[in-house]
Amino acid sequence: MLKQESLLDTYHLSATQWFIIFEHGDMPYAWAKFLKRGFRHCYAIQWDGFNWIRFLPRLGHTDIEILPYNSTYNIMEVVQNIDSCIIHIKVKRDSTRVRAPWPTVSTCVEQIKAILGVKKWFLFTPWQLFKYLEKQNGFTILKT
Repeated sequence: MLKQESLLDTYHLSATQWFIIFEHGDMPYAWAKFLKRGFRHCYAIQWDGFNWIRFLPRLGHTDIEILPYNSTYNIMEVVQNIDSCIIHIKVKRDSTRVRAPWPTVSTCVEQIKAILGVKKWFLFTPWQLFKYLEKQNGFTILKT
């Protein structure tokens, strides 16, 4: 017989859900040619019950924006001109463990891993992150 989890068993977990958008992205970096086509950049969008919020990490800065859409819009209307993939992921983040105790480069992948609470150190590229999220029951909405 399976034990049902009580609230006390899961006090340290916080649930969240995000739309992770993977795109080709125009990158002026020489090393960008080694990234998989269509998976050179990633960012996240969330409906918080009141607003669509975009979390847009870059190498030099991170932008967090409230988008001019309301609840009647779906993700395909919020994310326009997407050229790769959108994945919807629901996760329970563990707030009692340090996510990355070692120094990391603040790439788009590392920042998306941080908001999702992903503790896997071997995910470096947007393509690797996409494949990992698919295995974690991520729901792919659009893939071109």
